[in-house]
Amino acid sequence: MSEEKSFYIKTFGCQMNGHDSERMASLLTEQGYKPAAELDEANLVIFNSCSIRDKSEQKAYTSMGFLRKNGKKKNPNLKIGFAGCVAQQDREEVFRGAPHLDFVIGTDSIDQLPEIVHRVKNGEEKILQVGFDPANDYSIETKVTSGKSQALVNIMKGCDNFCSYCIVPFTRGREKSRQLQEVVQDVKRLVLGGVVEVTLLGQNVNSYGKSLGGKEAGASFPLLLRALQAMADDLDTRGITDPTGRSGKPRGLRQIRYTTSHPKDFDEEMIECHATLSRVVPHLHLPVQSGSGKILKRMKRYVPISLYIERLQILRERVRGIAISTDLIVGFPGEEEADFEATMKLVETIRYDNIFAYTYSPRPGTAALKFGDTVPEDVKKDRFNRLMNRQAEIQAELNRSRVGVVEQILVEGPSKSNPRMATGRTLGLRTVNFSLPEGALDPLQLQGKFIPVRIVDSNAFALKGEAQIL
Repeated sequence: MSEEKSFYIKTFGCQMNGHDSERMASLLTEQGYKPAAELDEANLVIFNSCSIRDKSEQKAYTSMGFLRKNGKKKNPNLKIGFAGCVAQQDREEVFRGAPHLDFVIGTDSIDQLPEIVHRVKNGEEKILQVGFDPANDYSIETKVTSGKSQALVNIMKGCDNFCSYCIVPFTRGREKSRQLQEVVQDVKRLVLGGVVEVTLLGQNVNSYGKSLGGKEAGASFPLLLRALQAMADDLDTRGITDPTGRSGKPRGLRQIRYTTSHPKDFDEEMIECHATLSRVVPHLHLPVQSGSGKILKRMKRYVPISLYIERLQILRERVRGIAISTDLIVGFPGEEEADFEATMKLVETIRYDNIFAYTYSPRPGTAALKFGDTVPEDVKKDRFNRLMNRQAEIQAELNRSRVGVVEQILVEGPSKSNPRMATGRTLGLRTVNFSLPEGALDPLQLQGKFIPVRIVDSNAFALKGEAQIL
């Protein structure tokens, strides 16, 4: 068994959940806890759940059930918590299905974790903390592990879109944005601490600032992007940071990413940001969900496919080589073969660099429940396979076009398949596993550094390269 104050967090779902887990880890570290390498080495285990897909929800419950049979028998002092969207959604129902749980904590109560853990250790049982913060403002300070070069930064929380298949507005509440200058100062602090890449997070980042009064009040997503660029430019100009990496100063903010977006808010001003702001990476994740107008109407996503395509075509004209990815749902209620073919046609037209596709699963509390689950599972599976097979062919073709190109790669650490090789991602988020010259530093020591890598081979899912300079 590990140290008395050790924790393990198992995360399911999206980057927002990943950010929440990182925040929980930082809060526990501040209380003297240390991360355990394995689940069975920890005295505090938290399952951070996701309710977007049925499979993610079931995985969380299954993992938690394993500890019911094994964990507390081996370690009577083990404390178990359940967090995230399923916790927010199911609330006290979670305790009925998992009586061995010590606490359930919702998405809006993360910062209360130290207090909750303290109460549990003092003997309080079955603590439920799932209320939404009633305040109109939203203010936090991003917490990252010391020495990290990449950071996820929440700029807003909640969602006001109410897509018919989505539970997020009910599990994360209505939209609230952080003050623009708070975000800028937060990112500045991270950059001065060594962070070189930030990913701005929100359920729909393009609607950032609406709860603050919008563009007229000086708060919009394009204004935030420009403010972050100006802040980073100023640090470099004044010599406070050193993009060359030759001095002992911080490298500065090199890359700005963001996720996720809604097509209705991705407009000409956002295209202009991608075309003119050097630190905004040439990558866009713009979930479309379906290529059928009929299905999009049922999903309550009221953006014409023709407008979606037009904006992406303009973006590609303005930003040569930009990588575009999307989310797609297969088998939504009422989807006929013609609707699916419209999705396939969209994939052929856009030629996405990557897609995240899912078969539809009914989610409790969503408006889509009234439609039933009308597409048979075997039809869903067949359509999903056809979609993914064609996308794999497109990705293989696009990746082959990168062979011979030298990419600037931010090293993330050792490759999972070969620890002697390093791994990282291109600006367009393509995974690259690459070899290092003989005598080079260990990949772990290169973590956070930018290295030029020549792409020498590819497949549909990754690139292979050779480091050029160290």
